[in-house]
Amino acid sequence: MLDQGSGWESAQAALIVSRPGLALEAVDAALGLKGTEPRQAGTGLAVLAETSWSYRPTEKSTDVEQHITALVSDLLPLQGRLDGLRAQGYRMHIDVSGFVTSNSACQLNANTIALIEQLGIPISFTTRVAKGEDDSAWLESMLR
Repeated sequence: MLDQGSGWESAQAALIVSRPGLALEAVDAALGLKGTEPRQAGTGLAVLAETSWSYRPTEKSTDVEQHITALVSDLLPLQGRLDGLRAQGYRMHIDVSGFVTSNSACQLNANTIALIEQLGIPISFTTRVAKGEDDSAWLESMLR
């Protein structure tokens, strides 16, 4: 269902962990979390250069901030474990992904940004045009 207020049709926040030669089970064990949707090198929407491990909370909502808050709440007690993985050469970031309507804005309140800051992990946004919308609508809006 499309959230008219935010422009997000669907949203998820995930911790993404990667490293050459990554063993998915090793990350599960180090964090005490079961990874969701492991992505193997060379697969997926974008061709990955290396295998990545991801973790997503199970909460369902189009509210981006709820997803981020749920994820960060799961990760804050694991701060020392996350630091340990970084010290071993693992790279990590929080990825917020989903389908959005054209020309949507994503605004995060200061409290959400402060939560992410506590983890010290970069955040990225990966979006696709909402289902049913013309993928070229963004280009047409630029040409007007």
